[in-house]
Amino acid sequence: MNKVLRRFLFYLIGFLVAISYLSYRYLYLEGANDFHKEILVTAAFAVVIGCFTGIIEIVKAHGKYFWIALRCFLLIPNKKVYVSLSYLLRIKIPGDEKYFLVKGGKINQYQPVGGVYKLVGNKDLYKDWKAAPNADGKNPKDLRFFVSAKFVPKIISWFYSRKDRETGVWREFSEELVETQILSATNFKSIRAEYLGTEENILCKQTRFKDEEYHTLIYDIFQIELNTKQLKEFKKLLKSSSFNEKYAFVSEDDIKKECFNEHKTRIGQHAKYIS
Repeated sequence: MNKVLRRFLFYLIGFLVAISYLSYRYLYLEGANDFHKEILVTAAFAVVIGCFTGIIEIVKAHGKYFWIALRCFLLIPNKKVYVSLSYLLRIKIPGDEKYFLVKGGKINQYQPVGGVYKLVGNKDLYKDWKAAPNADGKNPKDLRFFVSAKFVPKIISWFYSRKDRETGVWREFSEELVETQILSATNFKSIRAEYLGTEENILCKQTRFKDEEYHTLIYDIFQIELNTKQLKEFKKLLKSSSFNEKYAFVSEDDIKKECFNEHKTRIGQHAKYIS
């Protein structure tokens, strides 16, 4: 993206210089000689057309990420940004039209199964992007950290490359549901997950943490495709208890309201991404 920005600035400067000359030539310069009329004016128009075309091509090729990069590099390069790169699992019980949520471990709310991806391999985000770990500092491999805004475009590009990070969803499913014995290891030795899409909230204004001004949150959304035995076990849970201290089955309307249990119990705001 740095190369793209340099090209953009090159085209922009060339465009502005050429426009400035043409404005001077036609608005202020009287009695222009042939050098101005035939050479400089022709060259200026060629530069305007070439640079304008180059700018349009760059913007079309990179879309919204180009403007994000421009903002990060030129306007807020040293602002502190909290970055969270995670996945959410949509577990919906067909027929009952209920969504399955779990009790949050850090915040008193119910939320989708899922969590932040982890680093794998030799990637060192603390060296490459001068990142600072999340406040708890317990899991340095978690893709949840603080960074200067100028690194955000590189982080987004790296995330979508899928290199040196988790790409599967089994770990959080197992930790939150199987290891906690909400579900049986017999029926849930593995799961089938269908990728539904990605939700982004890039450089939104937030002040959740000390000295932090922006959040960049990216969620991959997956739907869990339950086999017959797995579906039967979920339906047994629902019949046994639709809401307890570990999990809850809620409606789409509950998710929209961000609460249930007669408005007494909170649902995480990000649950809207699975409904």
